[in-house]
Amino acid sequence: MGFLQDYFINPILANGWFNPVNTTVYSLILVVAVYYVYRMLARLRIGIDLRFGLAILPFIFWGSSTRVLHDAAYVGKLSPGLNEFYNLPVFPTPGSYFITFSLALAVLFASLLIQKRFSFPYWKAMLLAGIALDIANLLILPFENAFPFFLIAGGALAWFLVFHAPRSLAELLFPGRRIQRFLSGLLSDENLAIISAHFLDATATVAALAYFGYVEQHVVPRLLFPYLGPYAMFLLKAAVVPPVLWVLDRHAEDRNFRNFLKIVVLILGLAPGLRNMLRLMAGV
Repeated sequence: MGFLQDYFINPILANGWFNPVNTTVYSLILVVAVYYVYRMLARLRIGIDLRFGLAILPFIFWGSSTRVLHDAAYVGKLSPGLNEFYNLPVFPTPGSYFITFSLALAVLFASLLIQKRFSFPYWKAMLLAGIALDIANLLILPFENAFPFFLIAGGALAWFLVFHAPRSLAELLFPGRRIQRFLSGLLSDENLAIISAHFLDATATVAALAYFGYVEQHVVPRLLFPYLGPYAMFLLKAAVVPPVLWVLDRHAEDRNFRNFLKIVVLILGLAPGLRNMLRLMAGV
């Protein structure tokens, strides 16, 4: 019990602290979950395309905003009843991911039934349900300061332009050349969206640590911060995300599987980025 208490239970009770042990275990659980979720979607004959991506976007936001509701409850900023509910230890990682996945899965099944019964596209039903859930969370969140939104969203937009520029220049200066084809593939619209989500996360982390006095919870960034400070997040994202996308584009031959893995990569950047931004806006 001491091992579980030290490496899993205590970090959860401390509002989601990460160590090498729980990080490794959660990563393995993610790999297994990705495999079986993809198999389930394949059996349901659901195409992993733009419509599917749009359908799950609101649930990414819901998971992030629900996590911030826990942060707010952790410091007692909600009403007494909401503080008691959202302060339950099921909301920090990994619980927040399990809850969000279970909710999205339930809505997906309900949406598929609606599609079968009323010929209303499942992805539209799922999208509308997710938006309604997001609105409910937004009405509860104790927002105090809009400045972090403009700071972080502006930073993410700036990074989007930084990554978009090489593709545009190559199309202008080297049309049809190998470098132009390479950059157009690596920095395609969908890849730019994923890269931008991760740089939203990096920008939110840098802002939280450098200007708002927060502390990094994850293991790998904490190893780099003594050498490069919080700005190491930008280097870490640039060193990891584009190469991962390049490998997926080059070696994942099945389009549905490739798209699904890209959605997973998107979630790993967008979910914590949104959580950090909303948390700063709520002052918790």
